Amino acid sequence: MKSVDMKKIIYALLIAVILGLLIYGSLFGVNEGKSVILTQWGKPIKTIKEAGLRMKWPWQKVNSFDNRINCFEAQTLQLLLEDKNPIIVTCYIAWKIDNPEMFFQSLNNVDNARLKLGDMVNSQLGIIISEYKIEEVINTVPENVKLQEIYAKIQKEANTRARDEYGIRIVEVGMKKILYPPIVSNAVYQRMKAERTKEAVKYVAEGEEEATKIRANTDREAKELLAKAYKEAEEIKGEGDKEALRIYANAYSKDPEFFRFLKSLQVYSEIMDKNTTLVLSTDSELFEYLNSKDLIKK
Repeated sequence: MKSVDMKKIIYALLIAVILGLLIYGSLFGVNEGKSVILTQWGKPIKTIKEAGLRMKWPWQKVNSFDNRINCFEAQTLQLLLEDKNPIIVTCYIAWKIDNPEMFFQSLNNVDNARLKLGDMVNSQLGIIISEYKIEEVINTVPENVKLQEIYAKIQKEANTRARDEYGIRIVEVGMKKILYPPIVSNAVYQRMKAERTKEAVKYVAEGEEEATKIRANTDREAKELLAKAYKEAEEIKGEGDKEALRIYANAYSKDPEFFRFLKSLQVYSEIMDKNTTLVLSTDSELFEYLNSKDLIKK
């Protein structure tokens, strides 16, 4: 009796384990930003885009894909421009899955998608960039560069095919690196140097012109200030001379003899110093105020 009960317990445990495994194998989760395609015997039977816990049959397979933007670098190429100048270009491609079922059936995985997209974009790049000259791709003047126009054309052409054939939307295309092959590097360097030299000469000429204007204005202002100062000085001097003449005239009118005496002293001080010896006649006008008799009489 105990043996029968033990067998029942073992069978029950086995059934529970099997059921648990079946349930565990039937549950799966869909994460945010992901989409899932259920396949049965290799054929897609259901596409799930909403996040949450889901159930499936144990023999069905879960194929998960990232709905977010993916980005990678395409193979580096050497291309020829319209003016026959070669350049080395590396593109980057940003893309996302728009139609998971079409993507799964045509490409199956991300690695295949990168190969297809890289070939597609590089093919369009080679065709489109051959219509442009080197100065429209690389230039020190931003207004002359037409890279955005090139990117827009590549994205438009490649995106149509990627959407229709693979369920992919190309979000952005751009050039990560643009290099010159060694054969043209020196020529490009010389061209850029010539452009910079031209700009430098232009700035120097403009600076010299401005400096000449400043110097001319400064000289003119200096001359005007000097002329004004000279005029004012002459006016002041004239006023001083006028005042001096008035004082002299006034003094002379009040005491002519004393005024003559002062003038004589002024003459003495101008023609004599302590080392001067004069030989004068007693009748000399200069001797008039040195004659003691005359001084006594005065």
